[in-house]
Amino acid sequence: MKQTSWFAAERHAVAALDMALEAEDHELAARACLPLQEARRQRGLDAIDAANGKVVMLDHIPAEIESTEPGVFLLSPNAVGADARRLRIAALQFEVPVFAVCREPDTRLGMVPVVALGGRTIRARIDPPEDPENPTLEWVISAMEQLGDAAIDGLDAGLSGPQRIDALRTALDSVPDHERLHQALAEALRDAAG
Repeated sequence: MKQTSWFAAERHAVAALDMALEAEDHELAARACLPLQEARRQRGLDAIDAANGKVVMLDHIPAEIESTEPGVFLLSPNAVGADARRLRIAALQFEVPVFAVCREPDTRLGMVPVVALGGRTIRARIDPPEDPENPTLEWVISAMEQLGDAAIDGLDAGLSGPQRIDALRTALDSVPDHERLHQALAEALRDAAG
């Protein structure tokens, strides 16, 4: 992290988190959450800076992603949540800062469903952008925040200990750019550590 190699820092922090979880070392796993959150936050800021205020709209992703440009992407039908995940994973492999959100067709009530896939599928219904043909950068960032909030709010209130940790780790795999998910996971890990 001192070298601002955010992609390497993220890889190391994910490995540390998962190794600590496997060893059931909750304190060590909790300590891995902050550098992971910071690496992802910095990568996201780099993607937002690269966007230069513009959102790239995509309605399909090629089966084989051979390269990608940095920036902020909004995927819309015929693209699906799995396409946004593939784009995000490819960008991580290429070490290109990308922030990607996938929207589904509007509901009958005019809400916009956004979706994230990973360890579990997470959906949130949000207000549409003022200009549906040209959503703002702020709207896309807000959509990602609302997805992460939905992941936390959708947890069964009765979950505690290892089940809550597993649910939060799975949600974090789906919405890795949400800061409060990292914090919720760290808190659950500290609680489990005693």
